[in-house]
Amino acid sequence: MGAKARKWMQLVCLTVLLLAIGFGSNQSALAKSDGGWIVSISPSQGAKEVATDTLIVMKFSETVTLKNKKPLTDKSVSTFVQLKNEKNKNVKFAAKWNKNNRTITIDPVGNLEEGQQYTVTLVEKKLMNGRSQQNPKVSQSFTTKKAVDRIAPQAIILPGNGAKKVKLQEKLTFQFVEDVVLTNGEALTSKNANTLVQIRDSKGNEVVYTSTWNKTKRMLTVKPKGGKWQPHTTYQVHVIAGKVEDLAANRNPGQSSSFSTGDR
Repeated sequence: MGAKARKWMQLVCLTVLLLAIGFGSNQSALAKSDGGWIVSISPSQGAKEVATDTLIVMKFSETVTLKNKKPLTDKSVSTFVQLKNEKNKNVKFAAKWNKNNRTITIDPVGNLEEGQQYTVTLVEKKLMNGRSQQNPKVSQSFTTKKAVDRIAPQAIILPGNGAKKVKLQEKLTFQFVEDVVLTNGEALTSKNANTLVQIRDSKGNEVVYTSTWNKTKRMLTVKPKGGKWQPHTTYQVHVIAGKVEDLAANRNPGQSSSFSTGDR
């Protein structure tokens, strides 16, 4: 075999070796110390939108043992690997050591929390390679997918449903527990909020009212035109469905309530 052919074969062998230990993967990160340790971890450093049921994989480029030269086991993994949440609290996990692939699979107990950052760490000087070199510290973080909001925004209506002897000057309030906008994307204001609520008296007549929107409190305040409700009257209150939506584009459902006034 000529010199050029030998060099070509060496290049091919080196490329295959690098791919095998993970250099070609964009799903993992590599850490290399002066002692020659190479450790790959998946998910990679800074990864985002990671599934909450993901498995964490740590791969070594060469045969390793515990520092005391005893073989690695599933049980021993917890002595040199840590998994912590963004509050720096330990996350329990089960681990599987594959001697042939030199791979540790870390399975967090229960799903990881949504929208949280986690850090996996190979603790320094806990393992030994074939050259009697102890491992460096390898630590990297990833972030899980955020929770998907599928809850429609609802208003807390006061006076409450079925309230009796409500004062004639008492105001109706509709408070949302989250920010809402009109379904066309426009901000809710005192001028356009009157399309959200309908009020009828005991005869079925629609009640004309004025409304005030407080963005900070996410509260709509309503009072009848003239400032007072009629005495000894039952009012039906309706929040019209599909008029507003939250920031996840969930539209409000229809809501109904009633109250009765007293004599003053």
